[in-house]
Amino acid sequence: MTTALPANAEQLDARGYRRAHAGKLMIIDRAVGTERSARDFFHIEDVGTHPTGLLVTGIFDNKRRGHMLASSVREATAAEIEWQAAAHAPPSPEPALAS
Repeated sequence: MTTALPANAEQLDARGYRRAHAGKLMIIDRAVGTERSARDFFHIEDVGTHPTGLLVTGIFDNKRRGHMLASSVREATAAEIEWQAAAHAPPSPEPALAS
């Protein structure tokens, strides 16, 4: 028996997933209610196969390479990208006091 995927579901092999997401900022898809962290973001580097699906390799916040199953990551939204950029922005300098 074959189960049909929903019409909007996308089934990609490793090569297709790599092409679709190359150079994109990805985010770990945490459980609902889990607070977002700058450590959840990474830039996708490679995609390979794994017995349970696709294995995504990326460079994380600490400049280290990590691996995750593709089902637990997704592209970051525009709002998440802005949040991540703000989290990495250096603090604004204090305004100088007039003498």
